[in-house]
Amino acid sequence: MSTAAVVETIDDKLKEHGATKAMIDKIKALGADTPEDLASLTEEELVTAGLKPVKARKLLASVQPAPPVAEAASLGTVAFDGVLPSVPDDSSWLESLKAGGILKVEESTVISSVRAGLANSVGLYDVPAKLVKAMEKFADDNDEQVDPVFFKLREQLTRRSYAEVFEAIDGLNGNYVTEARKKQLLDRIDEYLWPALMDFYNQLKGWQETWMQQGANPAMMMAAIASMGSGAPLPTGMMQPPDTGTLRDYADAFNDAVNRVFAGTGVQIAAALAYDAAQIKKTLEDPGLPALIGAANRDQMLKQLGVSVSSTYPRLEVNLTRFVLSIMDAKNVPAGNEELQYFGTLNMLGAQIPLADLSGRGTATGIGGNAVEL
Repeated sequence: MSTAAVVETIDDKLKEHGATKAMIDKIKALGADTPEDLASLTEEELVTAGLKPVKARKLLASVQPAPPVAEAASLGTVAFDGVLPSVPDDSSWLESLKAGGILKVEESTVISSVRAGLANSVGLYDVPAKLVKAMEKFADDNDEQVDPVFFKLREQLTRRSYAEVFEAIDGLNGNYVTEARKKQLLDRIDEYLWPALMDFYNQLKGWQETWMQQGANPAMMMAAIASMGSGAPLPTGMMQPPDTGTLRDYADAFNDAVNRVFAGTGVQIAAALAYDAAQIKKTLEDPGLPALIGAANRDQMLKQLGVSVSSTYPRLEVNLTRFVLSIMDAKNVPAGNEELQYFGTLNMLGAQIPLADLSGRGTATGIGGNAVEL
C-alpha cells in the first residue's frame, strides 16, 4: 500500500460541506472535476445544485487562493531603493524590538508609531470586535454554530501578554498596556506626528515645484541659452535648485515631534499597538473569514464591517514608513547632488501617499474589547 499523501478529491471537498451524492453529481455536471475547479463556480450554481447558501459560501471561500499580501507590499518600492532608507519586514522589526531592552526613540520605535497611527486612521483596530459581533449574529440568524475562529478572535480581544515584544524588558507585561495608555499615545500621534509630517511634505512639494517652474519658464530658458552662448555666467539662481536649508529645518522639527510622541512610556505602548496591528492583518489573510459573516469576499466583508482597510493597505504602510524614516535620516545626507536626488525621490514617494487622510479617530475602539460586550 502506498504511503504517499492522500490527495483530496472533489467528492471529499464537497462532502466536507454537506453535499450528498446527488448534489455532487449535479456539481460535476457543471464541469468541475477537481477541488480547484470549484472556485470557478458561483454561489447561485452551488445552491441550485442543492447546497445551503451558508455551506456554498464556506465552500467557495475554502477554495479561493490566499491574497498575495507580501507581493502587494513590495510593489511600487523598487524605484526608491538605493536612495531612501529601506523598511524592514515584520520579523526583522519584531526582532529589533525584542533586542532593544528599554528602547530609545530609534528606527524600530518609529516604525511602531507609524503602523499604530495608520492602523488607527483606517479603523484596523476595530476589526476583531466587529468581526466577533458579526460572526455571532450571522451564526444565530442562520441557525449555525459559530466557527472556531470566533473563539480565537474573542481571546485576541481579551488576552494580550505581548510576551514576544516585552521579553527583553524585565517586569513589563501586557497588564501595563491599558486602554488609557493606548489612547494617550494615539492622541499624541494625531497631535504631533501627522501635522509635522504634513508640514514637511508641504515644504518639500513647494521646493520641488519652485525648481521645476524655473525649468518650465520659457523666458528663463531663453535667457539661460543666451548666457551660455555668449560665455557669460548664468544669473544668480537661474536654473539652480532652491536652497534645501528649509527642508532640513522642517526635518529637524519632525524629529522634535517624534520625541514628543514618545514621552514617558510611549515607546513600549507603540510597540504593543503595532504588534496588535500586525496580528489583525494576519487574521485578515484567512480566505475563509468573509463567509463566516455572510460576505462574498474580503473587500465586501470590510465594507460590511464599516472599515476602510483596502487591499492597498500593505503598500501604503510600507510607503508611509519609508517616508517617515527618510525624513528622520535627511540630516545625514551630504549636500550637493546627493541631497538633490534624495529630496527629489522623497517628493515622488510622498506624492503616492494620501497624507491628508492621516487623521486618527482619537480612540482605538475594539483594541481591548471595551467597545463590544463580550
